[in-house]
Amino acid sequence: MITIGYSTRVTKPSLQEYFKKTCGLKDVEVIEVINNGEKSLAQVYNEIIDISTNNILVLCHDDIKLETGWGKKLLRDFEDNPDFSIIGKAGSCYFPESGVYWEKMNQTMVGQVYHHPDGQKKWLNKYSPKLPFIIPVVTIDGLFISFDKTKIKHKFDETIGKFHFYDHGFCIPNYLDGVKIGVTSSFEITHKSVGQPNEEFWVSKNQFLQKWGSKLPLDLKPDKVFIPEIKEKLYKKIERVAVIIPHKNNYELLFECVSSFFRNCNQNLFKIFIADTGSSEEEKKLIKENILTLGDIRLIEYDYYNFSKINNDVVKNYVTEDFGYLLFCNNDVSVQNNIIYEMMNTFKTNPNAGSVGARLHYSDNTIQHDGMLVYLKKDDKLIVSTHKNQFNYYNYSLGVNSVIGNTAALLMVPKNLFLRVGMFNENYRHCFEDVELSIKLKSLGLKNFVNSNCVAYHFESKTRDIKGNDKEMIEDYNNFFVPTFKSLFEKIKNEVYTM
Repeated sequence: MITIGYSTRVTKPSLQEYFKKTCGLKDVEVIEVINNGEKSLAQVYNEIIDISTNNILVLCHDDIKLETGWGKKLLRDFEDNPDFSIIGKAGSCYFPESGVYWEKMNQTMVGQVYHHPDGQKKWLNKYSPKLPFIIPVVTIDGLFISFDKTKIKHKFDETIGKFHFYDHGFCIPNYLDGVKIGVTSSFEITHKSVGQPNEEFWVSKNQFLQKWGSKLPLDLKPDKVFIPEIKEKLYKKIERVAVIIPHKNNYELLFECVSSFFRNCNQNLFKIFIADTGSSEEEKKLIKENILTLGDIRLIEYDYYNFSKINNDVVKNYVTEDFGYLLFCNNDVSVQNNIIYEMMNTFKTNPNAGSVGARLHYSDNTIQHDGMLVYLKKDDKLIVSTHKNQFNYYNYSLGVNSVIGNTAALLMVPKNLFLRVGMFNENYRHCFEDVELSIKLKSLGLKNFVNSNCVAYHFESKTRDIKGNDKEMIEDYNNFFVPTFKSLFEKIKNEVYTM
């Protein structure tokens, strides 16, 4: 079963009963250690380890609340994930050289912790969404530390800190010696106070760095992404999707891109249009012999490249009236689930939708795109960020969320709306055409959504080379995007962040 241990200044019989009652398990052992500062938390916790009668230990603060049945869920976490030996409720996938593990809080911290100090409203620190798996980390917060004492390789380090860094002094050596550490979302926790760094924190940090600084930074990239299952429900009447993929001389990526649609999507719902912009004859031969045989695909050849012009031409001259939706897709995208249906369903359930995008990941599983953000400086100098949550490890959106726009790397729009706003602006030579399209749709009173249940990899780093194009980007920005933005600002200003 479980042993629960904690350090406290005065005995708390009611807390002992609380843990036993809420745990949801029989024969729970609770070990309370009275400590008025004469011992460090590392010393107290090592004492608890030595006298505990169970293999699964929970060492925690004495000012937490847990949901009823949390013990059963924690045991199930250990049983279902035997490779994890240490499990917490908040932690980080990254430990920097500075020793301040929350340095990249938005990008690398994970977990959810409620805070409810006396006399204040309850709030949630949500470092990542609730995911249906244990998230691997390099360290966890000392608020709640659970572990199988038969599987750890190091106890708590009594030479580091007194009330700070005992958690990292425990986790880091175990992690370095191959003990797997994770964060669970299977039950909720509330902290009745908010931790604040004090002088002892910084002293403890320096002690920790003297011992472990040479091993830092530690960086544990995601080992997987969450890919929801998308269940398809047939509609009585549904229009097909034209998937438009510009391409040039990268057969392997194109083959994976096209194949991923046929692996994961209902092929009755779409047709693929490959817009080749000057591939070699050998490349085009490979496409005709291998890719065109995969399904309903058409190859259209161009002797030039301009993203806007090519996509517009395909829509005007090759996408017939039986197609109700357009899905613009880069050739370095690999879809991971039934995004065709899910995006169409987003339009069906949101009649005011202008465009729908997807959650895109880099090849290392970090976030590339989770919707678009636009910032405006107070001096009216625009900053455009097309990558919400970029580089985050697990802190991404789930479900359908309203955003100012989506990247055309993978963007669905109703064909009639695309034509209504004048399609892509063909003046752009390098970028911003998707940003302009998005804000034009917003200016009509429509909403752009990112459906983060739609998941794809975008191998952008393998195909995109912006070096040498900086001048064109600046000219596109100044000559075309800024005037359009200013002309539509009053209609979209509620979606623009100011700095």
